[in-house]
Amino acid sequence: MKRNPDTTRTKSSEDHKVEKLSAPEAPTLSVIIANYNYEKFVGAAIESVLAQKEDVQIIVVDDASTDNSVDVIKQYADRVETILLKENRGQGGGLNTGFEAATGTLVMFLDADDFLLPDGAATILANYRPEIAIYHYRMNYGDEDGGTFGVYPPMDQPLAGGNVSERLRTTGHYDGTVTSGLVFSREAVANVMPMDEETYNYGADGYLCSTVPLYGESVTISTPVSAYRLHTRQHSQFSKVYAERARWRLKHTKDRHNSTRMHAERLGLAVNPNLFEDDDFALQERVVSMIIEPEKHPIEGDTLRELLARSKARKLAQAGAVKKVWEYLWWTTLQIAPRGLQIAMIKPAIDADARPRWFQAMGRFAMRLVRR
Repeated sequence: MKRNPDTTRTKSSEDHKVEKLSAPEAPTLSVIIANYNYEKFVGAAIESVLAQKEDVQIIVVDDASTDNSVDVIKQYADRVETILLKENRGQGGGLNTGFEAATGTLVMFLDADDFLLPDGAATILANYRPEIAIYHYRMNYGDEDGGTFGVYPPMDQPLAGGNVSERLRTTGHYDGTVTSGLVFSREAVANVMPMDEETYNYGADGYLCSTVPLYGESVTISTPVSAYRLHTRQHSQFSKVYAERARWRLKHTKDRHNSTRMHAERLGLAVNPNLFEDDDFALQERVVSMIIEPEKHPIEGDTLRELLARSKARKLAQAGAVKKVWEYLWWTTLQIAPRGLQIAMIKPAIDADARPRWFQAMGRFAMRLVRR
């Protein structure tokens, strides 16, 4: 079914009205696949949803791809709803456009290079609860050939527990997952759409995770429903340019905080006025930026000495008795080390692929101590 790609619904702040979550007799699912230049993978993403036993609304948005993606997508035009944008509008624009067409009780934004697992839709629908606004699912990793392995985020990493709304408003961050591991109540998402397409040209899932939890409860479910495909063309390769990634994340964090504030104000909810300063995720990225490329650091007034001291104090305050020893030694060494050693230490700390055997051995030893 074709939709008009040039028509975008907008909602002014004066017209904004909080949508109340309701409980239909049988939940339905809409899967939105926003694609840009993933001709190699988008067909597999579509096929993975078509293969589900449940009746799923499938919406494929092509964001003016310059490769052969459109030719691939057109092969499914009789079985999915296709929206072919004439101009590139970024990830936020793709999600805005797809959401306008969604009719399901639940909405999933599946990245075009990822795929839904067999029985994924059944699991999503079985876990439906009318009070939940956002579901965080763990994911399997996927390889370029469609095989699966491992779990992301790892099972020992707690996700989205407790009062996520309060955590967002007090610390600016919580541990969640990425686009293809998220499922939303459509009525909850309607309160925050459309998102600003220029601000969220990329990182649109960050916007949703920073606003939707204000409109309902959040839950984490360990059963994977999708696969997070690892390949050489994904944006995560940007992570190898550590300082550039840190600077992008810092801007993205400030944008997310602004979005949290805006929606919290609509709901009459209090927000920490020092949200950025109290965000541990932002503090980590400030340290990375200052160590690797201090000449390009975007936060005026920051000093590495002060950032390391704050990081050390927070880690020690949050750690258990045994882990305090590891945190103290790590951060003390980082404080007194020359810049070359600081860079050598920070890279494996933020990038698992960069970890030498000695670093991995130290991490395993530390984890054994913590678990005793």
